[in-house]
Amino acid sequence: MKHFLVLLCLSLLVIHDAQSQDEPKRIEDPAPKELQFIGYSFTRMTSTNITPTNDVLQGQIIGRLFGSNSTTTVPQTALYAEQRFVPLFVYKPSILDGYATLRGLFKIDYTFGDVAYGVGGNRGGAINGGQINLQTLLANVDIHPKDAAWNVVIGLQRLFDNARDPNITTLQVMQTSAYKLSFWGTQAVGINLFANLSPETKGRLGFFQLWENLIAKDDDVALFMADIESRVSPDWEVGADLWYLHDFGQEGGGISVLGQGLTSALAEYNGAVRIRLPGFSQAYKAHIGWVGAHAAFNRDFLKSRWWIDGYAIANYATIDTLGTQQSKAASIVGVAANASVAYKYGMTVNDKIAFEALYTTGEDKPGKTVTAVLTGNIWGSPVGIYSSHRALLLFPDPQVVNRYYSAVHDISNMGLGTTAFFVNAYKDFIPNKFNGKLGIATALSNVSPTGGGKNIGTEVNVELKYNLKVFLTLGFSAGYLALGDFYDSPAVSNTQKKPANPWTAFTTLTWLMF
Repeated sequence: MKHFLVLLCLSLLVIHDAQSQDEPKRIEDPAPKELQFIGYSFTRMTSTNITPTNDVLQGQIIGRLFGSNSTTTVPQTALYAEQRFVPLFVYKPSILDGYATLRGLFKIDYTFGDVAYGVGGNRGGAINGGQINLQTLLANVDIHPKDAAWNVVIGLQRLFDNARDPNITTLQVMQTSAYKLSFWGTQAVGINLFANLSPETKGRLGFFQLWENLIAKDDDVALFMADIESRVSPDWEVGADLWYLHDFGQEGGGISVLGQGLTSALAEYNGAVRIRLPGFSQAYKAHIGWVGAHAAFNRDFLKSRWWIDGYAIANYATIDTLGTQQSKAASIVGVAANASVAYKYGMTVNDKIAFEALYTTGEDKPGKTVTAVLTGNIWGSPVGIYSSHRALLLFPDPQVVNRYYSAVHDISNMGLGTTAFFVNAYKDFIPNKFNGKLGIATALSNVSPTGGGKNIGTEVNVELKYNLKVFLTLGFSAGYLALGDFYDSPAVSNTQKKPANPWTAFTTLTWLMF
């Protein structure tokens, strides 16, 4: 009996040891890398009847279609290809235990066969290459103490009209929430504090130095922002925003010969409102404020088939002229409103029908009080990049490299104001693999330009997207814009006559690299 018990125990030990050897061992998660790379490649091949007439502007075009950027329609067909490469480097040293993160984002843009062995961004692509064209978009330090509900970002960073931290929020969310990048959608140097005030509420306090000019003088342009957003219920999110811009630039700084500010050629170039002060000197000092609110229901169809979103925002500014003595020249008051409704009729988020409307105030004979909406396109280019409408020609399309223009390039419509409507029908032909979109957009000017009417135009467009692999997408887009009697006015066309209707068709290859 004793021998039997000994043999039984030995057998159990052998079986247990064999089972232990057969059990799969858990592989430990690798330690996070200190240096991470994320890349974005975008290639576009375009056919269109739009071209600039100024030879100097062949490489890069930004601004209002048919405006001072010399873009117009021609009987010929323009064919060209462009490419963009955007590398993002994120450095988070383990020795700091996640306390600080360094981010650097750069950009290389060029047109196939453009130039070589030169210096300047948005150029290159000719034989031999050799172009010095690397542009810095981000260079910032993110301070985030362990377990803290806040973080501070210092340096060159995203300037967005949103309470969310753009370092951890996708661009798609920024384009469809808060003010949809209609006012601020670029990068600038500053300091931003992002905080989770509660599990449901987030906020942002921000400061951006837009233009410094002389460091010993108060001739700067600075932006201060306070934003808050809260999920008041599982379905609803609401937010409020207060911004102030200290514009003492006095015609200093700016982009090339265009300058910057309310009286600059840059504002006109971008299709924003340009203020004309009495007298020869256009130097001024201004205090500008914005106050707005926004709300969204069931964002991204998380709980039901309906998604509703909207905002309303007002701006007020006082302008003082500078001469032998400072005196008040004008006040600017403007209101903008946007609303969108989408219905998901199918299985995926690409099976939907979406409607969107935009309204901005304006006038054509400003006096002491000017009625106009003010956006960041007055101080930089491009800054206000409203794109949730998904039009290609009537309003700005973000699927671009070096040529970024549209009929209504700023939501103020040169200070005349606009009322616009957009309808888009989407369909996933192969779920999450192959989808298409058919869209129509129309816009009216709320005030007629001299010699013209209110109908800016109506656009029809179509898009197809096919996911070759994960984050590797092939696309085709085409759009046709029928111009209205708005362009009967010589004041809105650089040729002083009504242009031919513009059209475009292009293919894209987009690759997001991890």
